[in-house]
Amino acid sequence: MPSLAGLHHASLTVSDLEASAEWYIRVLGMVEQFRETGPTRMAAVFRFAGGPGLVGLVEHVGSPSGAFDPTVTGLDHLAFTVSSREELREWAEHLSAHGIDTSGPIEIPPGEIVNFKDPDGIALSLFWDRAD
Repeated sequence: MPSLAGLHHASLTVSDLEASAEWYIRVLGMVEQFRETGPTRMAAVFRFAGGPGLVGLVEHVGSPSGAFDPTVTGLDHLAFTVSSREELREWAEHLSAHGIDTSGPIEIPPGEIVNFKDPDGIALSLFWDRAD
């Protein structure tokens, strides 16, 4: 069997590409790499300010948009890694300062997690892994 080298990117469907792009830049500090526009979809791809990870946002033109539901087959949530417990707590404060409701840091067996949602209600998490 051929091997996989890692995850290249995750792409999320959003209802308003411009609004979501602004939020991911302002709140999460993402850096826009490029945009694509076609007759049925518009997309923007972002990288982390401090690393190579990629997140795509896609708006499907003319498609009905419903609320995000993690119980429907597909994406449950997208988790971003932070490098320390202190950084996780700083992120929780940063999100709260932007008026974003969070779970606050939750201790779980491998580390701690902070859960929150983007403008479309897509479930996002910040994760500190104690093994790192």
